[in-house]
Amino acid sequence: MSTNLSVGIIGAGPGGLALGILLSRAGFHDFAIFDREDDVGGTWRINTYPGLACDVKSHLYSFSFDLNPNWSRLWSGQREILAYFERCADKYGLRPHLKLNTEIRSARWDEQTQLWCLTSADGARHQFNIVVSAVGLFTRPLLPDLVEREPFTGTVMHSARWDHSVSLQGARVAVLGTGSTASQLIPELAKVADTVYSVQRSPTWILPKPDRPYTRRERWIFAHVPFAKKLYRTRLWLRSESNISVIEHGSEKTQDFTAIALGLLEKTVADEELRRKLTPDYPMGCKRLVFSSDFLPALTRPNVEVVDSPADHLKARSLVTADGTEREVDVVVCATGYAAADYLGQLDVCGEKGTTLREVWSDGAQAYLGMAVPGFPNFFMLYGPNTNVGSNSVIFMLEAQARYIVRALKYLRRKNKRYLAVRPSALAGFVAKIDRWMVGTVWTTQCSNYFRAANGRVVTQWPRSARSFWEMTRSFKPADYLFSAQRVGAEAFTASDGRSQ
Repeated sequence: MSTNLSVGIIGAGPGGLALGILLSRAGFHDFAIFDREDDVGGTWRINTYPGLACDVKSHLYSFSFDLNPNWSRLWSGQREILAYFERCADKYGLRPHLKLNTEIRSARWDEQTQLWCLTSADGARHQFNIVVSAVGLFTRPLLPDLVEREPFTGTVMHSARWDHSVSLQGARVAVLGTGSTASQLIPELAKVADTVYSVQRSPTWILPKPDRPYTRRERWIFAHVPFAKKLYRTRLWLRSESNISVIEHGSEKTQDFTAIALGLLEKTVADEELRRKLTPDYPMGCKRLVFSSDFLPALTRPNVEVVDSPADHLKARSLVTADGTEREVDVVVCATGYAAADYLGQLDVCGEKGTTLREVWSDGAQAYLGMAVPGFPNFFMLYGPNTNVGSNSVIFMLEAQARYIVRALKYLRRKNKRYLAVRPSALAGFVAKIDRWMVGTVWTTQCSNYFRAANGRVVTQWPRSARSFWEMTRSFKPADYLFSAQRVGAEAFTASDGRSQ
């Protein structure tokens, strides 16, 4: 029997690229990477709003097998990050494997042929032995429910779908949201707009981001001194690992970070009433941390107003907040995030016996190691449930997952097999660990965040260190999987609680 496994990868962002590169290195050359955009990069291609940059240092936000000595600054901007991923696609020969401008709408397992059928938006079908979703967390923008009491004559846009044709020079702009996107966007808007309203449901904890360009000497050392960039990246990685305790509610690290944030607020904002508006009433780390050294100064500018009442509705040329105040605006920017907990919400995935992933996940997404789900053979995910790391770099996590998937495929090749499905008991054991580890984390405190499913369970976050995830995924354990379709019924699975029965 042939062991030439074909692989369909959905998404040409960092995860899809990492998997493609590692597949090639392992001798798997029959694969295709689909993406609805016109080139690679994922979120770094889709998002182009002013001020966009990464909140993980450049040398850590890169593949371990392709360390870039030429990063221009500590935290790189969107264009430089995108250029890095484009270069990786070229350098590792991925271009022939790319199927761009191709949006995959559904994935269906055929029990007769033991193949996955991917159907694209234009109706074309593509068959593969293995399918890997690399669509990521941040793909479906969330728009607030803004009722137009009168037809709004201005512009409303989500930050993830930035309209560069809209002139902001001299405009009156309302930005809804106070997270990482708003912290990058508002300082840039304040430079050109006549008035900027920062409309918040709640303030956010802000930690300093002392960004700077790398010196010419530093870049020369990275490029010419053996192991310099690797040692530097390892140092950044270890420092990030040391911050893992910030996810523990009431930990000493959390208290230290809280003191730093309050000190930054006290130093930057002289006005007592504005400081009150900008002081969160929830624990540090409960929501995604914001790193910025120019957000708070921007909020003190005379043309910026912090509005501590959420947006309620729109009129012809104005925004009305929940307290009834009406403000004239030309542009409304929704920096309101994504439906992160709704994994693969835009993709219909149908496994064995016609069961859909949406049905299995009706009470929240679960996956073994964040990658595999019982009843969905030969199907993996990158950046799946509970793999969003609380500290460190998501690129490290994506690479660990990609290496695990390659190990699984190498096992199939070595054993001359073409089918694998994770055992329900393996998933149940993994979910039990996640729930046990989640106890005592700041994410389970009473605050609103995108980490939770509708039932309140935290489904996005990894409650341990990046190293612990690497250790759990550094070897493929065949005992956790079934390798024959005939045996699938041997273990029953209840989606609601993940228990074997």
